[in-house]
Amino acid sequence: MNAETAEQPVVDPARASVLVARDTDAEFVDFVTSAGPYLYRTAYLLSGDAHQAEELVQATFERTYRAWAKARVGEPRAYARRILMNLRIDGWRKDRRSAVTDDGVVPLSPLPDHADDVAVRDELGRALRSLPLGQRRVVVLRHLLDLSEAQVADELGISAGTVKSTNSRGLARLRSLLSASAIGAAPEFRADGGQVLRQARAAARRRRVIQAVVTVAGVFVLVLGLLLAGPVRMPGLGPVVLPGSEWLRTVLGLDGGGISALPLDHTDTAACTRPDDEAPTTSVDTRSVHWGDLAVTGTIDAADAHEVERCVDVIIDHQWPRAGVEATTLGEGESVLNWSDPYETLDGDLIRGPFTLEALAPDGKGGRDVMPLAETEQVDGRWPQIRSLVRQDDRAAWFETPNTQIVGTLPWTLRLLDEGGSVATVSDSSVLKDAEAGTAALADTLLGWTTTPNVARTRCNQTLHTAALDGSVPVRTGVRERVCALGSTPDGLLVAYEEGSGGPGIGAGSGRTTVFELVPGQGEAESQTLVSVRNEDLGYEPVSALGYDTGQLVFATGDLLYLVDVSTSTTLRVRGSSPVNALDVSAGTVAWSTEDGAAYAMVDRNGAPSVVRLSRDRAAVGIHGDHIAWSSLGDDGVASLTFGRVRW
Repeated sequence: MNAETAEQPVVDPARASVLVARDTDAEFVDFVTSAGPYLYRTAYLLSGDAHQAEELVQATFERTYRAWAKARVGEPRAYARRILMNLRIDGWRKDRRSAVTDDGVVPLSPLPDHADDVAVRDELGRALRSLPLGQRRVVVLRHLLDLSEAQVADELGISAGTVKSTNSRGLARLRSLLSASAIGAAPEFRADGGQVLRQARAAARRRRVIQAVVTVAGVFVLVLGLLLAGPVRMPGLGPVVLPGSEWLRTVLGLDGGGISALPLDHTDTAACTRPDDEAPTTSVDTRSVHWGDLAVTGTIDAADAHEVERCVDVIIDHQWPRAGVEATTLGEGESVLNWSDPYETLDGDLIRGPFTLEALAPDGKGGRDVMPLAETEQVDGRWPQIRSLVRQDDRAAWFETPNTQIVGTLPWTLRLLDEGGSVATVSDSSVLKDAEAGTAALADTLLGWTTTPNVARTRCNQTLHTAALDGSVPVRTGVRERVCALGSTPDGLLVAYEEGSGGPGIGAGSGRTTVFELVPGQGEAESQTLVSVRNEDLGYEPVSALGYDTGQLVFATGDLLYLVDVSTSTTLRVRGSSPVNALDVSAGTVAWSTEDGAAYAMVDRNGAPSVVRLSRDRAAVGIHGDHIAWSSLGDDGVASLTFGRVRW
């Protein structure tokens, strides 16, 4: 027998059948018809309201339809019941006082009339309402829906033992309230399966449209944010400007231009007719001291300073009452920087929102022009405070840390505002692990900052890190060790660090010296050592502040201020009554503030020094060219800011 002549099986037409895959929508309609009454009865018993039950069932069908491919494989009624329970539990969480009623038809023993039947149903409803929420859920699922203990435990996400004990307590409570009752069917459920299908389809379409819109909008916002964010810091690449970002910011008018966009067209109209030689000079103790190659030619006592006098020491151009701004950030056009603080109180120990960095300048009419520059961003999920705000021309840098405790700065981020108004994160504590934030400084082409290994800044234990402002060179870490202080100059970063016999960061004991160095930008000239001083000559006091301008180095140790002429290796010393905490130097004028709240300025009057006390309480001072600004606290306890021009 071959394949052609082989006997073929005989098919009985009477027993033949063709299996045709059912349409999934038809299956869903059948499911609505069969499971609708069951789900409605469950919803009604749990909610106690017919309209709310209908809404629950419709929402359940819509969600079940979206997952019908999954639900139809197993037990679709159990799948839908779980959805319904989750929806109802969400409702319970929103409204803990939920009404529960009987199901409307409670067959009991024969009653004399309809009124008694209603009374019994009401009694049952009140009994269910009196149960705690946990007992009510278990009793409804276990006895009204005939679920097993394991099924109830699975539905509610609790253990079978908890179901058993909760059910026992719930039934005991009901028995104490009801003599005999049995629950039958809920109100009749009437729903058109086709209509439910159409509503479920419409809901699914709306959901897909919303998801698509949200996705497109999210991508658009992300791309727009990247384009408008300015330089984006890429690992190993540094700040990167995305193509078209500057053009887009300009077109949209979102690039404010940074500090340089602040109106500076006001004129200083104040004038003085008094001669400028009336200001007194300050006496100098001319006993000299030699520190190796450096000679201290005299000492001034800050107690001999005279109080500032209008039209003698300075020409007062503007005064701002109630202005607690950063006077030390004085720059071009008498502009200063300030952090606006709309959150005057902390929420516990948390800051309640972002701070805004603003540039301010006099408007020539007694007021001020204000331009927002940047906002703080959350660090480790919390709003931060600001540390070490520094400025160099139209750039600024600062640390942000959410740590509001007395000590400690972790976690932190270092942020930079460039001359175009863009803000970028340069570094953070996730890169320099376990390092506390120190101070920041700016040069024309270089950003520098320090970190410390712990919060106790004992002596000179800071480490210097740098980054090129144009992003041409990645961040350099550990540029200098044992840094005491860091300062900003246009020509480079001014660094004071301790050096032992083995070089930077090596050596110990009284043989150490403090080195003052000018660190230029990457690719420029080598670092320049300005002067070195033995720590013994400084009384083993670490340098706390420093500044430099056109050959004049100024630094402070404790309550002593040193003004060094680098070209002649001579220095003048100023002795105060409180440690110096900040100083500034520009065009031959030196200004500083002390921990007791006083602020001073000093100038050379034809070879004779003149020291002026600007303020005595909570003062800060800044110098830019011949302009000077200082803050002070008045007798009424209100801070003010004064702008002037030196007459020296």
